[in-house]
Amino acid sequence: MKGNRLFVGLALLAGIGMMPQPALGGHEALSALLPGNPLEGSRFFIEKGCLRCHAVQEVGGVTGPDLGRGILNRPLLEIAGVMWNHLPGMEHVFQEKRVVRPTFKPSEMASLIAFLYYLSSLDPPGDAATGARLYRQKGCQTCHSLGGKGGRIGPALDEYSRYASPLFLTTALWENGKAMAEKMREMGVPRPTVEGNDVPDLLAYIRAAGRGGLERVYAPVGNPGRGEKLYRTKYCVDCHSIRGHGGKVGPDLGITVKGSLMRIAGAMWNHGPKMWAEMAQRGIEVPSLNAEQMSDLISYLYFFQFIDPPADAARGRAVYTEKRCGTCHAAPGIGQTVGPDLAKVEELGTPVEVITAMWNHASKMEAVMLEQDIAWPILKGGEMADLIAYLLSARAGPGRSAGPRSSAPQGDRR
Repeated sequence: MKGNRLFVGLALLAGIGMMPQPALGGHEALSALLPGNPLEGSRFFIEKGCLRCHAVQEVGGVTGPDLGRGILNRPLLEIAGVMWNHLPGMEHVFQEKRVVRPTFKPSEMASLIAFLYYLSSLDPPGDAATGARLYRQKGCQTCHSLGGKGGRIGPALDEYSRYASPLFLTTALWENGKAMAEKMREMGVPRPTVEGNDVPDLLAYIRAAGRGGLERVYAPVGNPGRGEKLYRTKYCVDCHSIRGHGGKVGPDLGITVKGSLMRIAGAMWNHGPKMWAEMAQRGIEVPSLNAEQMSDLISYLYFFQFIDPPADAARGRAVYTEKRCGTCHAAPGIGQTVGPDLAKVEELGTPVEVITAMWNHASKMEAVMLEQDIAWPILKGGEMADLIAYLLSARAGPGRSAGPRSSAPQGDRR
């Protein structure tokens, strides 16, 4: 029952439904790495028994860490590296609990890892007491009323007390931001900025003090395919690049954007005046965004943090040697043949296929390592990405390409 409630609850949160679409010019390779619907992975998280040991925001088991606390807020292959490092410990738990160790297909593994990364997009629940303090400090009551108290210059904020997600509040801040800034300038009121968990905290206070009734309105599911189109049609691409593709006026958002969905939306508010000034200079109107479009756009930007930086096959070869992979697996000029020659296994053509095989065969590998008195290799930082880059490069030969084909979980391609 807990698992079913978790799945339903996640579906109601400010979700991200990833559906890769044709990308910016010369940008197809990056776009193909964006995952499909990350909520799909919650199904495998439950079906494969992960919930028995791991909780998501206090729903689930307590044997392992709560994975809803942002501990896997890192790129895809780094998440795979964390899973690899903990495989022996997990194996012992499976044995103690007499639970069959789950295996995965590559598509299932890709969906699961995307889901684990998605969990870090959700900010902690807002705190109403903190929100009340922020409401006063940022001077919201000067222009807005709440619960019948406050100014009348701007609209009453009671309407937002019915929203379960801060997305609606950030959308309103963006939509009205330029007019608000001009009014504040007229009144000599400093324009406030937001950081950290400010927006969820403010919403928690609005929900506690407002007169919005018991209705709860949830955020629309984000779709980065649509978000990518919005990135072009709303002129973002004129000033900002994504991993080198696009304008050079502002920072590269594929590299500099960090944090959760609300932190990304907060950064848009904070940088609003600079963006509006640049748009005015170029004769561009400030683009309008409704809640669905805001969700799509920030979902698109959020998941670029999920894409690993370029890996180095030469470093990967050093990792292969240092971690003694060649003790069992042959590679060009390295290793024995206790296990298969990894350059010749057809099912290891993509990064996700490699990490899926590593997971599925971990029990056998650990048994062989124990026999040969080899310590379980721990992978740090980008070592998993470098190792996989080396393994894929080793596959190159006559009529074969070392380049990995896309293995990201795919969504509906409407």
